[in-house]
Amino acid sequence: MPPGDAGPVERDGNTTHPLVLASGNLGLVSFPDVPGRITREELDRRHPALLGTLTDHPGIGFVLVRSAEHGPVVLGPVGAEHRLDTGRVLGSDPLAPFGAEAAAAVRRTAHFPHAADLMINSACDPATGAVHAFEEQIGSHGGLGGAQSHPFLLWPAELSPPSPDGEPLTGAEAVHRVLRRWLREADGPQLPLEEAPKEATNEPYGR
Repeated sequence: MPPGDAGPVERDGNTTHPLVLASGNLGLVSFPDVPGRITREELDRRHPALLGTLTDHPGIGFVLVRSAEHGPVVLGPVGAEHRLDTGRVLGSDPLAPFGAEAAAAVRRTAHFPHAADLMINSACDPATGAVHAFEEQIGSHGGLGGAQSHPFLLWPAELSPPSPDGEPLTGAEAVHRVLRRWLREADGPQLPLEEAPKEATNEPYGR
């Protein structure tokens, strides 16, 4: 077997091994043997050193996990944490290096019904904006940090601004509402489109 080729992965419906996926500089870890989302407290009971080892690694920016007591919590090095539902921060805020809108973005993700048990975001170099991709890629997207944290919308001047009140857009839902508004302002086709009636034809395949 060639080096680096582990061969086909055997899947067992009763496996107790965690599943690990990568999305740019975001790592997603799930524990399929646990119904629902595993809690911080259960992880500490099962694997006492896991969370601390991850958050103290210099390549890790923060780890998102759900606490049975405090809800979604962002963990950082040296015991730092940001409790997303209350905004309480213990120690140095692990989200501070990722910008003022990081907390809202991570809170939104934390409340998705199918969010991973652990969401591990790489560190970001404050001088260069470089992040550590967990995939074999030159660039990356999927997490927070670097140029990927600064998206933009380009639109014709005759249409209204994306956010007339200047508030930032958080999440795909907010962007979708802007695009639908622009569609109405441009008097373009409104979705869903009505299918035009088909004319009868004798040509093959309707051509």
